[in-house]
Amino acid sequence: MTVRTPAAPETATSGLAGTPAIRLRQVAYSYPNGTEALRGLDLDIERGSVHSVVGPSGCGKSTMLHVLSGLSQPTGGTVSYDLDTSGSRHPLTMVFQKDTLLPWLTVAGNVALFFRFHPIAKAEQRERVDWLLRLAGLEQFANAYPYQLSGGMRRRVAFLSAIAPLPGVLLLDEPFSSLDEPTRIAIHQDVYKILRELKITCLIVTHDLAEASSLSDVVTILTARPGRVAQQHRVPFGESRNMLELRQTQPFLDLYGRLWHDLSLQIEKGRKAS
Repeated sequence: MTVRTPAAPETATSGLAGTPAIRLRQVAYSYPNGTEALRGLDLDIERGSVHSVVGPSGCGKSTMLHVLSGLSQPTGGTVSYDLDTSGSRHPLTMVFQKDTLLPWLTVAGNVALFFRFHPIAKAEQRERVDWLLRLAGLEQFANAYPYQLSGGMRRRVAFLSAIAPLPGVLLLDEPFSSLDEPTRIAIHQDVYKILRELKITCLIVTHDLAEASSLSDVVTILTARPGRVAQQHRVPFGESRNMLELRQTQPFLDLYGRLWHDLSLQIEKGRKAS
């Protein structure tokens, strides 16, 4: 059988120019108890880019993702979208920090979960699921259940479940934080390959500066709560990356050092303010 690779739309360019996929202007969010999570957040997520957001603990990173996904409504400011819905692409999907796989479904069943609610032709669904499993090296585990998988495999399956609808935008909320370093690096290679191949705009919330440096085109550092943009860094590594080799280069170490310097300043400012 010939498997057709889903075509990435022409509008999702690999460059970082053009209309942002998501634009936040003066976004604020306060919890019912009065705690301000975000205040005056201005941020553009460029179409076709991988954009990471880091910041001090409790600075509102996950709250920002909940606002962007529609799970929470901002208490101030505006959020606008220019999402790619060409062809059969879904506008936006999200991968949560906690494991959300359904234990009674196989790996293939979890990856295909979206199609239970948005059916496509059976042959097309099977081809897409098989293709994604091969991309992540999981084709031999298609009929396995989540309890039979390692932690790294489960995170790959969760990622593929969000990729199966071919989203215009993918939101990742610290999806690999529970994994050991070698497993994370291996998953980063798979994730990066898939994001580039499908030209998916991706926003990653992470506390891991090496993860942000490896995967991203842009890294944004937020202030302590209430979160807003403190600094942004362009990542100069291009689109072709070997994650393991990259971490051994001086440019990677230099970028990591700059990110840590700026992040540590925000951590210290937050301590003094509290």
